[in-house]
Amino acid sequence: MKKKLLVLLGAGSSVEQDFPSTGELDYEVAKWAAHFVKNKAPDPIDSFDKRTRTNYYDLLWKNREGYCADLNPELKAIAEPRTKPNYERVLGDLHALMNGVLSRPYGDPILKWIPKADVFTNLGIVPDSPELDSHGSSKIFYAIQGQLHYLCDQIAKRIRGDSQCFELELANGRASNQFEPYRALFDGLAQEFDVGVYNLNYDTVALNALPKAFVGFNRKSGQFLPTKVLARKEWSFLYHLHGSVHHRVKVGSRESQHKDFGLKVVWHEDLSQQSDGEDWEDVKDLAFGADGKRFLPTSLIAGGWKLDQLQEEPFLTLYSSLPRHAYEADAIIIGGYGFSDHHINSVLSHAIRSKANGPARPPVLVLSHSTDRLPMAKRSGPWTYAMGQTLRAAPQRFRTPQHRSIDQWSELPDSVRAGEFEQSLDVPVAVWSDGFVSSARRLNDIVNWLGGERSALCF
Repeated sequence: MKKKLLVLLGAGSSVEQDFPSTGELDYEVAKWAAHFVKNKAPDPIDSFDKRTRTNYYDLLWKNREGYCADLNPELKAIAEPRTKPNYERVLGDLHALMNGVLSRPYGDPILKWIPKADVFTNLGIVPDSPELDSHGSSKIFYAIQGQLHYLCDQIAKRIRGDSQCFELELANGRASNQFEPYRALFDGLAQEFDVGVYNLNYDTVALNALPKAFVGFNRKSGQFLPTKVLARKEWSFLYHLHGSVHHRVKVGSRESQHKDFGLKVVWHEDLSQQSDGEDWEDVKDLAFGADGKRFLPTSLIAGGWKLDQLQEEPFLTLYSSLPRHAYEADAIIIGGYGFSDHHINSVLSHAIRSKANGPARPPVLVLSHSTDRLPMAKRSGPWTYAMGQTLRAAPQRFRTPQHRSIDQWSELPDSVRAGEFEQSLDVPVAVWSDGFVSSARRLNDIVNWLGGERSALCF
């Protein structure tokens, strides 16, 4: 029997296929937020018009930027990794603000502090104040909801449009130089292992490399197959844990007794924006999560409220199958992942911990990209810390093959040569810093190392 290989794909694995990076989406989402507010029609009879036409995304971004502005460099370095704005964090802040501005008894009491931040005081957004009655609160709530709905919708359209272009370029052969090494990597892995992929990306790159993989849906009817996902013993799957451009949010019955009651996510093979008569969207208005907090159900999970969004199908069933596969895996590849999703890190960490003492511990290969080529032992920052904590591998104990005899990390050179792996001296964890696609050059060595040959990456 083939050994089981678990593959986790983050955004960095698709960037080389011309899909947007987090930084690019930061710029795009900010632009969409400004466009939304600029083109929103004024309400001449509403005294809260200024508040309902405010760019809340921009205010929340500036709120995060200003949080560490007056700290000394040492404290700023500690705080910024968890507070620095990016589009996902600010989308999460929009969800929190949307719940925080509601008047009693509809809001969330623990979120009431959010509208008291300095950036909102000039708008008079202070919870339960005489200036903000229930009517005004509702107006602001719906204004924030409208902006959040628009931004999530634009993200889905952007990635779906990029996927359409990617598919077209593949069909015309124009993307072959970039994509063939990606495909070759998965082809080679699939020959030697039973491969199961958890894809945190929304795009179609991995699906083109593994076109016959089970995705959890009937790809013809669009129906989600939760029982089959949970009962399936075979691997050869590709699960889009945070959504796919093939996902659509479809409206079911509005009668709670009906068998098709509520919203559901279905699979659409057709990537075009046309609905073909079907009643679907990428974003629906509201759902209720923990403690009745309101959030937007979407075809793509993005933002700081992922744990609430993960309670919807298909995300709940796909996520609930991750621990089983993590515990079953004989080897793990983590590609282009920023180690910023705690719900993913915790599963990996617990699975590795269960096998930490003994030969059953699965080898883990991290395929990443480092522009400065600094050795792992000399790196700092949130990615390095989170990687070490998740994989239970101290970064200071990583060495390239020719530097394994150097005990003090401070004596290592300041850069790692291109084409070299760094390996932990203590546990079977290795890091490649030349990017996801370029690792295909060392496919045979990677296969051998994942299979248990510890010297395979030394050459």
